Amino acid sequence: MKVFSFAALFLALSASADPQYQIQYAQYQSAEHGVAIQKVLGTIKQKGYQNQPAFSRDGSRLLWTAQAGEGPMATDIHWLLLTEGGAGKALRATPFGEFSATPLPGSDSDYSVVRVEADGTQRLWQINSQTEQLLFPELKGVGYHVWGSDEDLLLFLLEDSTGPNRAVYRTKDGELTTLAGHIGRALLYQASTDRFFFTAPRPGQPADSPLWLWRYQAGGKKAEALLPMPANGQDLAVTSQGTVLVSAGKFIFQLVDDHWLPWADLSKPCDGKVSRFKLNPVQPVLAFVCEKES
Repeated sequence: MKVFSFAALFLALSASADPQYQIQYAQYQSAEHGVAIQKVLGTIKQKGYQNQPAFSRDGSRLLWTAQAGEGPMATDIHWLLLTEGGAGKALRATPFGEFSATPLPGSDSDYSVVRVEADGTQRLWQINSQTEQLLFPELKGVGYHVWGSDEDLLLFLLEDSTGPNRAVYRTKDGELTTLAGHIGRALLYQASTDRFFFTAPRPGQPADSPLWLWRYQAGGKKAEALLPMPANGQDLAVTSQGTVLVSAGKFIFQLVDDHWLPWADLSKPCDGKVSRFKLNPVQPVLAFVCEKES
């Protein structure tokens, strides 16, 4: 499974003039087996790359990666207040490409982002509306990331001369542990258990084999493969109760006793398939990306 840099991916997505993605955010309520969408609160459907939704730590803001011009450097992190909606605005406009906004541990206004720098290097930066700072100068080729509870990280590192794209755990002291190769893009941290999750082929299988869900206990020696992902399984998220979720097609499934069971049906609000999604940490609000079928 070959994964290219964000810049290469952006160029491929920008080849079409038609919008390919829209982000919706909606209220949901508990149902008999999972949740039901109660009301769509807003839709972000500008042309170009609009993806990777995230919520602020206090749940008041929705953030996402937005195309702000032409070329692989033309992405900024945009945001809007859920109470106001609208088209949103840039958190910090820069001459570089930023994506994957993630609330920074211990801060209500700072976010870690992957920046595509002038020479194409992808590293983690800390940004807010006023300042920016390179976090780990030595850590290059970052594709995606998720924070743990002790300033630790699970990273998706891009394929390079040392190996394929891979899941790498970083302690707060900078120690790196490679967990698996040929991984998918989805990363997840489950705070209730101090565990990380990612997707990759089953051990010993070819790189293009179906993805499995893997689990890693923070600080452990190795990760373990749990079970196959649902057909067309894409993104991972977790509820406030610690339930692991995955998007597949027009549905979201939940992991219950080592089985995937339905959690939400998004076939009505989503014209296409659900790729990425995030749950608000405070309110019963779900943000999801509808990728239009070609």
